Amino acid sequence: MLVKDAINKKDLDLTSEEILDMVAHQDRQVDFVFDATRTDGYLTWDRENWTCVDGKRFIRSYFLDGRALSEYSTFNKYDCKAEFRPEEAKSVILG
Repeated sequence: MLVKDAINKKDLDLTSEEILDMVAHQDRQVDFVFDATRTDGYLTWDRENWTCVDGKRFIRSYFLDGRALSEYSTFNKYDCKAEFRPEEAKSVILG
């Protein structure tokens, strides 16, 4: 999938696993911008970003209409397989 690398100013063709690996081992952040709001029944968001703490623990932060929400989720690398879905995003930006 097409990923915009904001640091190196180029577009990359990466898989979900490659993106997650860059977040875990290269201290990068990835933003997913969705074309419609998403909800889990409790929270509604239209953008999320993923960061990694120590190569194993990941944090997903939520945004709505350009505003950061106070909620966040934490995952281990195995949980990410179910929740880390860049293919559903309209735009993927690697920071």
